[in-house]
Amino acid sequence: MAGYVLKESKGKIEGSVYASLKTSGNGQESFSTVSVDAGIEVAFFNLKGETFSFSHKHRPYTLIVDFCKKGRIEWTMQNGDTIFAGENDFMIRNGDSCAQSRVKLPLGFYSGISVSFDLQLIDPVCIPKTDTDFSFDGIVKNFCLKEYSQSFAAEAFITGIFSNLQDVNLQCVKPLFKLSCYSLLIYLGAFDRFKHCKLRLNSQIKTEKIRKIADFLKKDLQKRYTIADLSEIFGINPTTLQESFKDIIGQTVDDFVKEIRMNRAADLLSDTSLSIGEIAHRLGYKNQGKFSSAFKQRQGIGPFEYRKRIKKIFCED
Repeated sequence: MAGYVLKESKGKIEGSVYASLKTSGNGQESFSTVSVDAGIEVAFFNLKGETFSFSHKHRPYTLIVDFCKKGRIEWTMQNGDTIFAGENDFMIRNGDSCAQSRVKLPLGFYSGISVSFDLQLIDPVCIPKTDTDFSFDGIVKNFCLKEYSQSFAAEAFITGIFSNLQDVNLQCVKPLFKLSCYSLLIYLGAFDRFKHCKLRLNSQIKTEKIRKIADFLKKDLQKRYTIADLSEIFGINPTTLQESFKDIIGQTVDDFVKEIRMNRAADLLSDTSLSIGEIAHRLGYKNQGKFSSAFKQRQGIGPFEYRKRIKKIFCED
């Protein structure tokens, strides 16, 4: 039976799946790893910024399951496929698919947990006995015969497993921490028996087009564009536009524009002496009343009170 060692390391450890991981980008990244058993590791990731590049070497038949705790991640694999995950979504990928990959963070941050399984090193004797005979055949067939990457909306069972893995108290109880990892492995072995909500896979071309639409909307907040307008301007089917925008950006077009407008409004209120009416006009509102109502709904206070509080804070400083 393989020996059990629960060992945490800040960063890369010798013999680790993540030992060859190289990252680069315009933000901050930190992660720690836990060696659970032969062939099994858990990593805790925190990324802040916009873009990152990942490069690493995995042994054959290595499978990684990623769970998004907070934020949102857009992950482009080396074959050009892009998968997305928001809070409580999970991703399954094999080592071949992500040897060279790029990550974008639409919200500017991502916090997640990754569990890696090196199927060639895991001792089947260590896997808890179940009523159904477990074998690696299903896992290899579903995930390892070719490059594989896909994201899913997590069900209660998956959420529970990753909730256990991030529990500091549970990490101190080695057998329970180990059991959570093997429960995930057994789940992957019976993957075909569960109904999963698969999140859409988007091509690199479609992803770049949606990003151009988002950038276009950010630059012109005074004009209000309909889905039909954007569809015509960018040559994309209206339904595809709405579905892909939600997948890639993590919000509907309306919610995205509203958030950008309110963030811009807060900046103008604090950094300029423009009147409330002028700010409303610049952000595409027909009148000051509608703008004030939208701002209060977002911030909890109206624009006059917001500006008053900001000035008070500056005066105190």
